[in-house]
Amino acid sequence: MQLTMNPPDSDLMTYAVRMVIPMKREFGRSLNVHQFLHDLPYATEVIQEALESKDERLRGYAAYAQTKIFGPRGSEPLPPSASGAVEALPAAAPAPAASETEISEDLRAKAIARYKSGLR
Repeated sequence: MQLTMNPPDSDLMTYAVRMVIPMKREFGRSLNVHQFLHDLPYATEVIQEALESKDERLRGYAAYAQTKIFGPRGSEPLPPSASGAVEALPAAAPAPAASETEISEDLRAKAIARYKSGLR
């Protein structure tokens, strides 16, 4: 199954790149970012593995990627069916340690600092 990103989601790519080193360090897995962005079963497998990580940041990145790929309802529990039983879902991702805005503001500040240091 092919993931389609119209237009390409640079935030998802950024988070996938951030996951490369922690995935290699903890699980010994070489994350293929291109395949992650275009292959839904591969992305699902990587996200599930990352959600089981001991590293809180990696779990946060995986939760963000899961939300971007499957949408906000992808990790929410389904309402009970008519019989009253709840349908089985994959384990819900823990909330990221820092909010997405804090992370993006931090990255923006770092980028601005690098830009200013390069100016003459």
